[in-house]
Amino acid sequence: MHRIIILLLLSVASSYAGLSKLGAISMIESGNDDFAVGGAGEVSRYQIKPRVWRAYTTLKGYHDQALSGWVAAQYLSALENAFQKRAGRPATDFDLYVLWNAGLNYYDRIGFSTRRVRPVIRERAQRFVNLRQKNDAVETLRASEVN
Repeated sequence: MHRIIILLLLSVASSYAGLSKLGAISMIESGNDDFAVGGAGEVSRYQIKPRVWRAYTTLKGYHDQALSGWVAAQYLSALENAFQKRAGRPATDFDLYVLWNAGLNYYDRIGFSTRRVRPVIRERAQRFVNLRQKNDAVETLRASEVN
C-alpha cells in the first residue's frame, strides 16, 4: 500500500520542475491576474511600468497574455543583458527578480549585493527563486523509493 501511495505522489510531483522565469514573475507580481493594475500604474499580470511597456509596443493589449508575455520577455532579456555587462557575470534567479522589481540602476547602486537589497524585495526575490527551483521533496521521495 505504501508503495502505491509513494508512486502516486511521485507521478504527481515529478511533473513539477519549477516555473519559468515569466511564470514566477507573474505569480509573484499579480497572482496571474491579467487585469491587475499596480499603484504606480503597472499593467498586466507582470506589472510592467507604462514607460517600459511603451518602449516595446504602442499596442495597449495589457490584458492579452500573449502580448504582455512578449513585452515581459523582451524587457527581461534586456535586463539580463544589461546586468551581464555591468556586473560581469550572468544573473541568478535572485538577481533577475531584484532587477525586475527595483531596476538595474538600484541594484548597481548597491553594488549588486544581495545583502544590501531592501528586505521586502529580498523576500520576494527569495520567493521567486523558490518558485523557479525544482521541488526538492520529489528527490527525497525518489531516494526513499530506491532504498
